[in-house]
Formats: sequence, C-alpha cells, structure tokens
Amino acid sequence: MQTQAARFRTFCNWPSSVGVHPKQLASAGFYYMGHNDDVKCFCCDGGLRCWESGDDPWVQHAKWFPRCEYLIRVKGQEFISRVQASYPHLLEQLLSTSENPEDENAELPIIHYGPGENHSEDAVMMNTPVVTAALDMGFSRRLVKQTVQSKILTTGENYKIVSDLVLDLLYAEDEIREEEKERATEEEESDDLSYLRKNRMALSQHLTCVVPILDSLLMAGVIHEQEHDIIRLKTQTTLQARELIDTIIVKGNFAATIFRNSLQENDPTLYKRLFVQQDIKYVPTENVSDLPIEEQLRRLQEERTCKVCMDKEVSIVFIPCGHLVVCKDCAPSLRKCPICRGTIKGTVRTFLS
Repeated sequence: MQTQAARFRTFCNWPSSVGVHPKQLASAGFYYMGHNDDVKCFCCDGGLRCWESGDDPWVQHAKWFPRCEYLIRVKGQEFISRVQASYPHLLEQLLSTSENPEDENAELPIIHYGPGENHSEDAVMMNTPVVTAALDMGFSRRLVKQTVQSKILTTGENYKIVSDLVLDLLYAEDEIREEEKERATEEEESDDLSYLRKNRMALSQHLTCVVPILDSLLMAGVIHEQEHDIIRLKTQTTLQARELIDTIIVKGNFAATIFRNSLQENDPTLYKRLFVQQDIKYVPTENVSDLPIEEQLRRLQEERTCKVCMDKEVSIVFIPCGHLVVCKDCAPSLRKCPICRGTIKGTVRTFLS
C-alpha cells in the first residue's frame, strides 16, 4: 500500500453512492477495507467511515490523525495546524454526541487508537493540537494520556495551553524518576536494615548499649555530633534506643552495618537473639495514657525531633501509616515513610504544644 496506485486498486468495489472519489482517497493515503465505506491510512493505520459528499480526505486525515508521517510529509505542518484550529472543541463535540445521540443508528468515524485506547473519547482527547504538540516533543503517549485524563477528571476539560501540559508532564517524569530511584534503593536494602525495620519496636525495648553504638556511628561518620548529642540526652534508655533505631533506618545500609558490628561487640547476647536466633519479640508494657500528664508531655517532648534533619520538631503525620516522624520542611521530599517504607498517600499537619 506504499504507492497511490496500489491503494487505488483496492477501490474496485467501492460503493458508487459514496460522494468521495477513490482517487482522492488513495491520494490522501487511504485504501479500501472492502466493507461499506471504511478506509484506512497505510501509514498511521487510522480509519474513517461515513463519508459525505464534499468531504475532503486530506482535511479529514488532518482532523483525526494529525501525527501521521505521510500526512506531514505531503501536506506539511502548516496545513495540519490550520485544520486542527478549525476544530477546537473536537473532544467536547464527541462527548456530547456520545452522551446525547440524536440518531441511535448513526455511526461515528473510526478513530486511530493508541495501545490500550478502546474508547472514542480517549482517541479524540489525544488528537487535540495541544496534546499533539506535546507528543511531537517526544513525551511518551502513555504518560501524556495519563496526564490528560487526570486533568479532565479534576477540572472537567482538556489542556488549552501547551506550556501547561508540558509543565505537568515534566513534573510527572520527575515523579517517575523518583519512584524508580526508590524502587532501586529498596531492592538494594540490606538484610540487616530490613530486619531492623521489621523489629524496630522490639529492639527499642531490649537495646541498652545505646551510647557505645552512638559513638561507633559518630566515628564512622554516619551521624554528626548534633545527632549524637540529641539522642544521648534523652532521659530514658528506651527513648534513646527508639531514636537510635529510627536514625539508623533513615540513614540506610551502611548505618545498619555499623550497628550490627557494634551490637555484636557491646551486647553479644542481644546480637545473637536479633540476628542469629531471630526470636526477639515486642512485649506491650505500660499504657502511656495511664501515666501522669506531666510524664506524658515529657516523653512526647523527647520524641519530637525530626528523624530526617534531627533538628526541627516533628509536625507531619503520614497517611495511612500514621507515623509522626518528620518536620514540615523534610516531609515534601519524601514519597515513602522513612520508618515503615509505606507509600505516603497524604499528610496531616499537627501542632504540638
């Protein structure tokens, strides 16, 4: 079907009642599919039907399939842009037609679908001048489609300005890159770090050699002096242990390795229970709500340091895990909770007094 002559030969049984000449259709890149008045483009595979007298195949080609390479090569981008500008409300017209059909037997044109596009609305929303411009810039069709669908769902209308769509696409690409980096980080997570995360609460009950481990982390350059002092100045060993473990989890694999080596040196029994026998268990003890208000406030005050910057107060609760472990400045950079690695679906600002 590469040549006009080959395409023209497919029209031998073209219905004489159709008011568009086969030579016009073949010239515009279409060949006859042998059924009713259905035709397809040999290049972009876009199909059209329901031809009316006076229809210009080139105009219809540019209207529905503006990215066709054959169309661009023969007619030029200026012609295509002019045609597209003549149909600024193509998506709205199609949606209106599908929701309020005047003739139940009326047939819509065949639309060229991208992979996974099985609704005419999908194809039309992907063929607006703004969306086409973004696709021509090299953005993936899948990403553009997801972004456009999100826009229509949230605002009720498609993009009207190319720059708005491009900005959202760039943001979406950044999000994807961050997710890929996080997945890679999780895949590289050591067994030590994974086990610390899993046994965080139990370990905070049993760990007593906090200061020697803190010193080891400081000497290895995993934490700085301010972080070291903040944890060391906690009034209870369990609070020290919890802060230490949370800090190690946030710092990553190297911190977990230093912790393991230091624990083996300073508390061989706990080391064996944690890493060899793996029988360490969390045992619920006192109910904090039964403590005097003064004691509750004191403990809360000691747990208020952001686990990421180790400087500002925690103020953001992650949804759905419920962890309150970071400040408002560190929260925006996180996609997953640094404690449980659960995906952050939302956040709630808290104000501690």
